[in-house]
Amino acid sequence: MKSYEYQTLFDLETSYWWFRGLHAILRDTLQRAGLKPGAVVLDAGCGTGQNMVNLVGNVGYETYGFDISSHAASFWPQRGLKSVCLGSINDIPYKDETFDAVISVDVLECEAVIEAQAYSEMWRVLRPGGILTLVLPAYDWLLSEEHHKAVMANRRYSRKKVLDLFNIMPVSLIRLTNLFAALFPLVATYRILQPYWKRKASSDEPRSEIKSLPYAINETLFRVVDLERSLLRRFDLPFGSSILAVARKVA
Repeated sequence: MKSYEYQTLFDLETSYWWFRGLHAILRDTLQRAGLKPGAVVLDAGCGTGQNMVNLVGNVGYETYGFDISSHAASFWPQRGLKSVCLGSINDIPYKDETFDAVISVDVLECEAVIEAQAYSEMWRVLRPGGILTLVLPAYDWLLSEEHHKAVMANRRYSRKKVLDLFNIMPVSLIRLTNLFAALFPLVATYRILQPYWKRKASSDEPRSEIKSLPYAINETLFRVVDLERSLLRRFDLPFGSSILAVARKVA
C-alpha cells in the first residue's frame, strides 16, 4: 500500500461502512467457528490495527499482529497496540503452532506476496485444529487500475483459486462465501464505468477508493451490510465483491 494510504486507513477504519461491516462479520465468523474469549488470534497484515482493537474489545481475544509497513506501524501506538511487530506474511515472525486463529484481510492479492508461501506460513503458525480466515477480493474483471496501484495489489480471486490454495497444506473447509452481495450491482457498475471517466494526470499519485462519505450515505451502506450480516449467519452468498474463506487446520 502506498505510504499516504495508511493515513486514510487510520482516519476511516473506525467509521467507514466497509470496515465496520467486515469487522462485525469477522467477529461472527470466529465465534461461529467455536473460538472462545481468551483465544490467541493473529492478524496477518494488520495495517493500522483497528480489527485487532475490535477483536479485543468486543470479543475478548488475545490478539497479535504484524505488518510489513513501517508507515502502518507508526499508527499502532495511537491504537494502543503493543503485541505487534514488523514482518512479512511470506516469512511470519512467530513460532510454529502459536495461534488458535489466523486472520488475513486483503493481503494475499498484494504484489509483494508469494501466495503459496504466505498460505504455508499462516498454516505453520496455526495450532492443529486452529481456524484460518481469509478475506479476498473477488473477480478479476473488478480490478481497478488506480485503486489497485494505490494499495499495490495485482490480483483478485475466484472460489476455485481459493480452493486450489487450500490444497497446498491440509485444511478442512468450514465455509466459502461471497460478501457484499447486496451492494455488488453498485460496485460492479462503478468499476465498469470507471475507465470512461476523465483520467487523472499521469503525474498524480494513485488514490484508493476509500474516501470519506456524507454521514447519511455511509450509514445507509453500513445498514445494508449489517442486514446482509444477519443473512450470513444462516446462508452463504453466491456472489459479491469479496470472498470469505474459513478453514480448520488438519495436523
